[in-house]
Amino acid sequence: MNLPIPLFVALALAAPCAHADDAPEFDRPGIGFSTSTIGKQVWAWEQGLPDASRDRSGGVTVTQWIADTLLRYGVADTLELQLGADSWAGLRVRGAGLHVDEKGGGDGSVALKWAPALASDQLTFALKAGATLPWGRAPLGDGGHDYDLGISVAWALPGDTSFALYADRQWGDGGKGWLFSPSYSFTLADDVSAYVEAGYGTGAQYMRAAGAGVSWMLRPRLQLDASVLRGLDADTTDWQDGLGVSIYFD
Repeated sequence: MNLPIPLFVALALAAPCAHADDAPEFDRPGIGFSTSTIGKQVWAWEQGLPDASRDRSGGVTVTQWIADTLLRYGVADTLELQLGADSWAGLRVRGAGLHVDEKGGGDGSVALKWAPALASDQLTFALKAGATLPWGRAPLGDGGHDYDLGISVAWALPGDTSFALYADRQWGDGGKGWLFSPSYSFTLADDVSAYVEAGYGTGAQYMRAAGAGVSWMLRPRLQLDASVLRGLDADTTDWQDGLGVSIYFD
């Protein structure tokens, strides 16, 4: 499913240009997801270039990276199908006599996202129900069958800013838990926006973290993004970083 990065970007640059207001919100970057769908019979491709994490605990350093792929297809104006895959992943473990190097494909996922039209543009929300597809082999995948139901709610604020709340419930072979994330988004320039966020999770989704990210609409159909998330306690991954590209097709 992966394409070389130059070819991936070339596809977007070759696509017919649309007005910036016609482009949908992408679900990258950030802990939560956007409160809109992409529209009927159109699709979007969101690709990690990759996303990576690094954690050091007990003298052991674990570094992992994932070139995660997400395809979104508009089934209806307010409903979309999402197909995801950890297209290529790597794991490196060093310390305490451990020497692990693994590379390969990870698991997949499937989800439905619904974002109903509301009477006011000031408030938007979306629901997403998903399940993992345990295609990969341990330690990069095959974590079993897990399911989640998430909701994202956003309020438009003055000055091209917004506030959003995200909540997700997970259950299945990997355990169960909750994840909550508030975020505040703001505009840096006409085609550049940024956000700050926090993450609080329990059980299988345990997290105590804070971070920020930026997205740049290089063209109306092409977005580049970068993000960082810092763990705030010993039980949360120290650093989670991301680079990505998202393309909208109709």
